[in-house]
Amino acid sequence: MIIFGERINGMYRDVRTAIVERDKSVIQRLAKAQLDGGADVMDLNVGPAKGDAVEHFVWLAQTVHEITDKPLSLDSAKADLLVQVVPRVAEALPGTKLIINSCTAAPDYMAKLLPLAAKYGTSIIGLTMDQRGVPGNVEQRVECGAAFLMGAVEAGIPIEDIYIDPIILPVNVAHKQQVHSIEAIRQLALVNDPPPKFIIGLSNVSQKCLLNHLLNRTYLVMALAAGLDAAILDAADAELIEAMIAAEVLLGKQLYSDEFVKAWKMQKGLA
Repeated sequence: MIIFGERINGMYRDVRTAIVERDKSVIQRLAKAQLDGGADVMDLNVGPAKGDAVEHFVWLAQTVHEITDKPLSLDSAKADLLVQVVPRVAEALPGTKLIINSCTAAPDYMAKLLPLAAKYGTSIIGLTMDQRGVPGNVEQRVECGAAFLMGAVEAGIPIEDIYIDPIILPVNVAHKQQVHSIEAIRQLALVNDPPPKFIIGLSNVSQKCLLNHLLNRTYLVMALAAGLDAAILDAADAELIEAMIAAEVLLGKQLYSDEFVKAWKMQKGLA
């Protein structure tokens, strides 16, 4: 599974303060913890940090890039911001693989972000929602996911650079939606051959819940069994990563050995 390290996010107070104060040490310490946990991609989000969001993104990308050459996921719900950020980061860090996180299936979002991804050779994450908002059932999720996938392919984005996010809502406010997201992955996998990659923002499932770590671990295993390829998660959560590794072993995605956790870490160059 492709692990997107989620901790470099301005929604966290320490990150938000570090961005505003340009404190590299905080950002790089958090990034290193994600990398040490096995992150393959660094997800970057400036959140509500005060100031120029574009300059914040460029600084954040450069700061993380100083300690790793892993791909960088530029995470914002604002399409107009991403339109400004992607060219700036691509210019500042030539040769770095970028991922646009994210684009909805709304026509105005796709018109802005799909050509941008094609022009700069980035990957892109498509959300299974459109101008109507988050779907309340499986069918609308599949409809939105298929529309995004068709638009991305028509824009010239290679299938291996396309991710689809079926959108997870917190279980404490939408207790049936988690099953809908899993079923959407199963159905959307049949839309294209080969299929796109499937990704989730894992911590959304347990937002403001007690026992959130247990909910995250359990849902990740369920989604992996349904065909999940990637997740935005806290790679520094060792128990979460071990649950992922065990699930991959049981699903036949990793060879079993008596030290399968150690073997996975060795494959990653972490042991």
